[in-house]
Formats: sequence, C-alpha cells, structure tokens
Amino acid sequence: MNNKLFCMQEGIPVIQKATKLPILFVLIMLLAPLAARADAPDWLRSLAKQPAKTYADDVNAVILLDDQSTTIKENGDIVEHERIALRVLRPEGRAFAEYPVVYDSDSKVSFLRGWSINNKGQEFEAKDAMERTLSSYEVYSDNKMKSVRVPGVEVGTVVGFEFEKTKHPFIYQDFWGFQTFLPVEQSRYELHLASGWRFRSDWVNHEEKKPTEEGGALVWQLNDIPYIEREPRRPSYAALAGRMVVTFLSDKTPNKSYRDWAEFGSWYSQLSTGVREPSPALQQKVVEMAPASMPLLERIKTLARFAQHDVRYVEIKIGVGGWRPHNAGDVFSHRYGDCKDKATVLSSMLAQIGVKSYYMLVHTERGTVTEKSPPQAMFDHMILVIALPDASYPKPMPAMFDHPKLGRLLIFDPTNEMVPFGEIPPYEQDNYGLMVSELGGDLIHLPLSAPEANQISRKSKLKLLADGSLQGEVEETRTGYEAMQERFILQRETDKDRKKLIERILGRSLSSFQVDSFEIVNADDIEKDLVLRYKFTADHYAKNAGALMLLRPRVVGEMAGAWDNSKPRHYAYQFDAPHVLRDEVEITLPDGFKVDELPEPAKSMFAFGDYTSKIEASGAVLKYQREYKIRATLVPMDKISDLKKQFAEINTDERSTAVLKRVN
Repeated sequence: MNNKLFCMQEGIPVIQKATKLPILFVLIMLLAPLAARADAPDWLRSLAKQPAKTYADDVNAVILLDDQSTTIKENGDIVEHERIALRVLRPEGRAFAEYPVVYDSDSKVSFLRGWSINNKGQEFEAKDAMERTLSSYEVYSDNKMKSVRVPGVEVGTVVGFEFEKTKHPFIYQDFWGFQTFLPVEQSRYELHLASGWRFRSDWVNHEEKKPTEEGGALVWQLNDIPYIEREPRRPSYAALAGRMVVTFLSDKTPNKSYRDWAEFGSWYSQLSTGVREPSPALQQKVVEMAPASMPLLERIKTLARFAQHDVRYVEIKIGVGGWRPHNAGDVFSHRYGDCKDKATVLSSMLAQIGVKSYYMLVHTERGTVTEKSPPQAMFDHMILVIALPDASYPKPMPAMFDHPKLGRLLIFDPTNEMVPFGEIPPYEQDNYGLMVSELGGDLIHLPLSAPEANQISRKSKLKLLADGSLQGEVEETRTGYEAMQERFILQRETDKDRKKLIERILGRSLSSFQVDSFEIVNADDIEKDLVLRYKFTADHYAKNAGALMLLRPRVVGEMAGAWDNSKPRHYAYQFDAPHVLRDEVEITLPDGFKVDELPEPAKSMFAFGDYTSKIEASGAVLKYQREYKIRATLVPMDKISDLKKQFAEINTDERSTAVLKRVN
C-alpha cells in the first residue's frame, strides 16, 4: 500500500501503544550508544531469576512484564510511566535490545533507560539515548523518537526498559495494548485520576476485566496472553490484538473528550471549522475548469481529478495540525497537502458548484474500526463523501451508498491516484468510516464492490511444438482494484523494469522461458482497463514419455490463495475485495499428436466463492477455461476448512495434465 495514505496525527503514537514493541523495533536500526557495566534495578533482577518457560519454535522473545502506569493530573497533563522486560529466546530476538519512545511538541520524555542481564549474571546499562525525527521526504512532522539500545544481548538474556513521558493531549484518551506479536507473561495497567476527572474503559478483542483498587489507584492485570500468529492473509493486527481504550472525562475540558461517535464527529467538525472557505483564486479556477455549461457529473469529476492528480501529496503535521486540515485556499495556492488537505480543497471546490460533501475518517486496515468499536482515535486517513443529486448520474457506481437522512452519497478518495471516480479502493471496502456532517459523527459501513468490478481476464493463444516447447501470446485485462494494484507497481518503473514484471508473472508458473515481446496499454489512464500483452517461448514445457506427451493446460497464473500447511490456522482469511479471475487457453497441438486423455472438469462451490474449470479438444486445438469468483472479503474460522478444501481442489486442477499420443 502507498505510504502516503498513512497521514493522520495519531498514526504513529497510537500504533506504538497498539502494536507495542514489534512494529517499532523494526522501524530503525541505530548505532548502539555508549554503555557500561552497571547495576540493573531490582524489578528486572527478580524477573531474570524466574524460570524460563517453553514457547513455540518461531517465538524469538517473550515479554516477561509490561507495566504501564498512567496518571492524569488536575490540569489535564497525562504522565505515563512504563516498565517492560523481555527474555531473548532465539538469535533473531536480539533485535529487541532496542526500545523506542515516540513524542512530539505536546509531550516530553523525562527519561529512558535500558539494562540487560545475560546468562552469566552480568549486568549492563545503556545510559545515553539516541534521538531522531520521524519526518520523511513527503512528511514533515514534529513527531520524534528517542531510542536506547542495550549491549550484551544474546540468547537467554533478559532486557529491561523504563521510561516516563508527560503529554498534554488534544484528545483525552489512552490505550492499553496488552497483546502483541510476542507472548506476554504479565501485562499490567495502573490508573491514577486527579480530582474532577472520570474515565470510561472499553475493551476491544478481549472480554472485559474489572479493575482492583491498590493504594488509591485502579489496576488491571492479565497473565499469559497469547501472541498474534503470523499467517498468510490474516486480518490486520489491530483487528485481532486485545486492547483497552481509556477515555478521560472532565467538565473542565468538554471539547477534548467524547462519549460516542456522534460527539467525536462534533469535535472534529469544530476542529475543522472555517478551513473550507475558498480563496478568490480557487473560485476562479472552478469557473474555468467546471463551467455551468458542463453536465453536473462532469463538473464533479473534473474537480475530483484536480484534487486527485494536481495537488501533490506532502504532509505537514505539528501538534493538532495532524488532525486539522490546512485552509483550502492555501492548499490550492501551494498545490500540495496530505489526505485531509486534498479532501478539503475538493470539498471547497464542490461547494462552488452547489454540491455538498462531508469528511470521512477511516483506518486503511480493515477491521481496526468496526460497528462494535468504542469511540476511539484510531484513524489514519481521510476521504470525502459527495452528495450526488439524483439526476446527475446515469447509473449507480460501486462507491455509492444511501444514507437515511442525507440521500445518495458517493465515496471518493482523492489521495489514491490510481482509483477512478466512482470506484472505491479495496482497503476501504467492507470497512467502517466516521462521516462528519451537520448531524455529528456517523459510523458508516462502506460499500463492497461486486466481484465483476475487479477482474483479471487472461486469454492465451499458444502453440505446442513437437519437442514439447510452447510459444504464443497472452493478453491480460485488469479492472477495478486488480488494475489499481498493478498500476502502483508500474507508475515508477522503466521499460526494463516493466519487462521484469512480465517475467515475474511467467516465472510463477514456468521454470524455463523467455519473453519475446510485451506491451502495456493504458498504464497511465485510470479510466480504462489495464491491458498486458506479451509473447513468450517456454522450452520443453510438455514432458515426453515414450509415445506420450504430458501437457499441463493451465499455463500461466495461480488462483489458490497463500496458505501455510505447516501449522493449524488461527484466524479468519482475508481477501482484498470481491474479485473474478478468468483463464481462456487455446493450445494448438503439433502435427502427429492427438488427445488421448483429458483431466476431469473441476467444480468447487462454497458461500464465499466458486471455482470451475473445463477442458475439451476441438480438432488439433486444446481448449481450457476456468473461473474463480470470490464474493467475500473475510472467510470466518468456521468456514476455514471449506476454504482449505477449495484451495486444495484448485491446486489439483492447476497441476492436472492432458495426455497426448503420437499417431505416426
């Protein structure tokens, strides 16, 4: 996925709390700071003396303790104190010798320390922390990272970190992310509330646990928390990991807390007040680009293309600016902005032609926010919802949906340059977004496209030679998100690189081949189907066996999804979006051969998808056709055995061979 889609302020801090160590540890590799032998704290020594437990062979480290203490003061400052300890179980676990803490202009890291205790009982401390900004070439941010790396880490070493951070947030919310990619032996969350403050706790992906009182604080504790397994095509980490969302409430700060999605939407509406006011230059541009003489839908599409392609993606976020869009006039003048700026300038332009539009906050990983989610600041992207007058469009479009009060609406993502107007990117389909309107915040289930909207249709006309070599041409037509994904790959590649793309397609199915020629049509025209044409030769494709020749009719392309057969499946299986894959193959047989035996047709039908294939001989031509139609984005665990069976049946069909017999 294009990184420019991850552009909301809480993207980094929230990810840190939700994903804990594994995500951030792989972000950077810093040189180790100066370190010296030193005494480790007693809490870490005590953990190091505990007997080591046994874990699966693929577990690189285990979190022995994650102890988070959060204090909210009378003035609204939040002080977070955390201790964390890990035991390294495999050589790959030495990556956890480093611990980062993210902060910004509204927060301060008071201290960050780290220690290690190795198998010999030697203790080391890293006293100096390294700092770096998290800005990149397309993002300027006041987010920074302070990191410490401890020495002496080997298999069996226990490493520990402790830090304290004070923040003055613009949203009063905290997250206890107790489940990670590592097993957790003990996770603890301690809450201290100053006078005048209340809290609300909501549990995500875990049953609720009531707190106990200890010394005036509320304490939640969980033990032996399983880790999130790494599986092909599982739901996103945030859709699986258990966490508690803590919302702080006070009569002193009514505009920084919210109890439901409607209040969150009202908060965002107030935050963004005035940003869509047009400048004279913007108004004049609208008149030039979308005059009243044009049909309304064409005017809307013209303005949408401007925001999508003529406003360059650049993100500048400082403090609450990570959430608040820049003024539409400034975005138009500078011709750059992030996702919320692109949505803002388009919204302002649409208003000039009398078309209403609404902000929609989404998370680009499906499942992070669902219909069951408590109100929480877990969004990383903004798109626009456009109100379409009934007479303005000739037929429904995949990105349309009906709102009970606002009528027919259309979702448009001006940040994604590869998605045509009227279509919806796959990561937004079957997802949830918070639409902000005069009604407040409204959590919307985003529409799902029909399978036929996302296709790869492959037609192959090939000739088999007497020595078993195969040559011919293939034409692939891609639509919908299948075209979008391929265009992302193609957009910055040279002709030489594009040839490698064709070679990768063929290389998944053929062991020996050469690309004789290729052509890519409509790579830059997102309004048209993407077409890939290529000719190739595959030496000794068919296998000679005396007077017989064995020929695999399925020449190019694999339809079964990724699957790990080495262990049981733990989670639902996720597809990008509904889609259809089709193959039509014609193979002209060499003189002197006839068909002796053909594979049986395949038929695998389930609620989530259908696979069919058939093969027939017509004179000297072998014809093979197949289709795989997926109707769902998620196959739940109670249907996983059906999906595994279907994948096995597809694999069997793809490996099946026709038997040819020499007749002279």
